Amino acid sequence: MIRSRNRSGFTLLEVLISLAIMGMVMATVMQTVQQTRMAVDAIHNIAETENVGPRILDQIRNDIENIVVSDITDYNLLQGEDETIIGAGADKLDLIVNRRSYIPALSDDGSRLMHPYLNEVGYRLKQNPQRSDFLELYRREDALVDDDPFRDGSYALIYDRIVSLDIQYAKRPDFDIIWEDSWDSKVEQSLPFAIKVFLEIEIQPRRSIESLNIIQANRARLSFTDVIHIPEEKRWRFRHHFQPARLVDEQDGSAGAGNAGDIISDDATGSPGLGASSNSRDEETKDS
Repeated sequence: MIRSRNRSGFTLLEVLISLAIMGMVMATVMQTVQQTRMAVDAIHNIAETENVGPRILDQIRNDIENIVVSDITDYNLLQGEDETIIGAGADKLDLIVNRRSYIPALSDDGSRLMHPYLNEVGYRLKQNPQRSDFLELYRREDALVDDDPFRDGSYALIYDRIVSLDIQYAKRPDFDIIWEDSWDSKVEQSLPFAIKVFLEIEIQPRRSIESLNIIQANRARLSFTDVIHIPEEKRWRFRHHFQPARLVDEQDGSAGAGNAGDIISDDATGSPGLGASSNSRDEETKDS
């Protein structure tokens, strides 16, 4: 007697149909992933194109606009030097500013971190160690003011794909302004009428060529220019040593008389104002 056996499984036709359906589903998923990647790349490139350069210039402008007007010894308040690295503009800028520091400093007794409102600030460039055709831009900050306000301090990386940074100075207003490549307030015994900053950077686009087509720009190198005017009233006070620095009072945001309570903030929090480049490096370096 022969018994029939029930065999479980799929026929070849069923397997082929399943594979075809799976292939269509995978194709749809991959297309969705590709479109999402292109959208992310486009957003990244647009943000890099529109934000990085202006944010760097805003940081420099904020420091210049908050330059201290005080009875500084020998007018030693602002110094700009014309420098080049690998044939590109790499100008230096140092000044004393009245604004809350980004980097906390220890109190005199070392018991707490504070954010002073009187700081030495500087901008330095050096060759990018990974990409020798680019420069790295650093912002120097040193709490309060010592005998040499243009040296030392903590350095934070602002951006690592700088092509050129050129800073020029105008001594006086004119129909055809003459821009000078350097400035020393100790020599000039005055502040410049205006400071012009020319910045050229190269953004780091995502690898998707399609995303560059979306923003209709296949160029990564961009240039920006800003002109910062220093008011005549501030320049007059500096020339005549008319009054000491008016420092911001943290309690109410108003100008104070320059006592310790006005100069120091006890809040130990604070972050750099840019964040355009990811790395923040505190380095105790010396100027070359």
